[in-house]
This record gives sequence, C-alpha cells and structure tokens, in this order.
Amino acid sequence: MSNLYDVVIIGGGAGGLQTAIHMGRYGWKTLVIDRGKGRTFYSPQYHNILGFPEGISGAELLKRGKQQAAHYGVEFLTKVVIDVKQDEDGLFTISAQRRKEYREGSNQQITMVRARKLVLATGIMDRHPNVPDVYHWAGYSIYYCADCDGFEVRNKKVVVVGTGDGVAHKAMMLLNWSREITVVNVNPQTTINEDLLEQLRTYNIPIYHSPLKKFIGQKRDHIEKVILQDGTEIQSDLVFSALGMYSVHSELGKKLGVDTLANGHIIVDPRTKQTSVANVWAVGDIVAHSQQVMIAIGEGAQAAIWINKSLRADGRLPELQERDVKSVHAT
Repeated sequence: MSNLYDVVIIGGGAGGLQTAIHMGRYGWKTLVIDRGKGRTFYSPQYHNILGFPEGISGAELLKRGKQQAAHYGVEFLTKVVIDVKQDEDGLFTISAQRRKEYREGSNQQITMVRARKLVLATGIMDRHPNVPDVYHWAGYSIYYCADCDGFEVRNKKVVVVGTGDGVAHKAMMLLNWSREITVVNVNPQTTINEDLLEQLRTYNIPIYHSPLKKFIGQKRDHIEKVILQDGTEIQSDLVFSALGMYSVHSELGKKLGVDTLANGHIIVDPRTKQTSVANVWAVGDIVAHSQQVMIAIGEGAQAAIWINKSLRADGRLPELQERDVKSVHAT
C-alpha cells in the first residue's frame, strides 16, 4: 500500500462509498478507511432507494458499494482511525489501528497514510435496546428510523421502545403503517407529556413503564415476544427503537478544527460539502441533514465533484491506467 493518496475517505457507509466510486472514476488514487458495521449496516431492508423495488438490506447495499468502488481502483483498509492531523506541508496524516489492538489499548498494528484531500464520512450510531444478544436481532428485526423503515412494519405488531416524549412521538409516526403498536418507556423515571399520553390513548396504544429483559423469537427477523423486567410479556412481530443516537462521530473533525453545531454535526458548504477547513469535506449523517441513505449518497457524489475540481485546481492530473471497462460494467 503506497503511503500517499490523493483522497482518503474515513468511513465506508453510503456517503463515503459514493464519494469513493466517483473519485475512482475520476482516476484519483483513493483510500477508504472503515471500522466496519456502521449505521446503514443495521438496516434490515430499504424499499425507498431508486432501483430496488424488491428492497435491499443495508449490509448488502454496502457490500455492493464496496465492490463497485474496488472496480474503479479504490483501496480499502479495515481499521479504526485513531488520529488525524494536518502537517506543515498542507497534507494530512491519518493513523489507523486494527480493531483488536484498538480495544486492547495497545500501540501495535497501526498504519499511517497521507492524503492531499480528506473526506469525513464517520456517521452516527443509533442506541440499541439493552437486551442480551441485541446484535442477534439488530439488522434483522429491530428498526430505528421511521422515515427510512416505517414502511417495513406495515400491518405488523410493533413494540416501540424508548424513553420520555421521544418514544411517544415515534409511536405516533408509525401509525402511518400499523395500528397494532405498543409503547415501552424503558426508563420509568422519565415522563411523557400529558398531551402525548392523550394521543396514545386516542389511538388505543398501550404503554408500559419498565426496563427490557429480553426478546424471544425462533427467527432473527421475527421478535415474537418482548419481555420486560417487571415480567410483562408483549406479543410482537418487530421492535422499533426510539432510544436516540448513541454518538455523533465528529471527534476527528474537531481535531482538525472544523465547525460543528452544538449537537456535534459538522457544518458544510451546502453546495460543495467542504467544511470550514480547507481540503476537508464531510458527507452523510455526520452532516446536519435528514438522515436518509439516499441523501448521504447524493452528498457523496456532490463532494466528489468538488474534490476533483480542487485537485485539478492544484495543477494535478490523475495517472492514466488501463482498465477492463467491460468487466466493470458487467458486474
């Protein structure tokens, strides 16, 4: 692996991969550094993306995107980025470590690369329900985004888990697709606004106040029962999480001095997707926008257009390489 890249993209979600595909097609030497299993990975099924009327899982979408980017010469490194800095010569140095050593806190298995242009596509992560073996269900029968996934719960028994007003709002949104909704406020110390409680009663949505104990089901894509700590058993088909975001992954951007909102989302130019720091772009859910995979894809394409312009403005040209275009198009 050569040390210097024209573009390094941190994050291999939908936005990062779309940027990579475009950069590869422009001919620039591009590297994607991805720690794996981001937010999109845990989406069981998308039916709202153009060209996939039968639906596609988040995991499959990312798999195909990675393969497509690789066809255009994009390189991949599966590691956790632990540091990024801008050097005196204007280039960026990115340090990445294998996940095992990163978790152990060691200083082994660290790769350092340099980049002329940097793209932050580090995204956000939803908070998963606190049950044993949650990753057995995540990506199969737990949903998170009503705008993205509400269609998937149509005419099913849905248990919405969360806290306070947020869980009530999520339940009300899901009425577009289901009338068999149950709410679980997993933190009984949090209250729900009386107006929201009245709305839940109007639509005959029962509400329980108890932490979760476990989910039961014979198949990963069907949670048959939600068991609460107080012993309550709720019949279900699927679970919808209203627990909010676990984290906004903008730490690397803050190290570089990019401007962010109070909630951590990175501020970008609406046209170019460039941040407040020259030669640093941001795309996807790390940016303040409606958190939709197709919006992340659009931002990735838009950023790539302006990164190419920037590289050309620097007086650079990509190396011309022989490619089997037919095999790229056939895959």
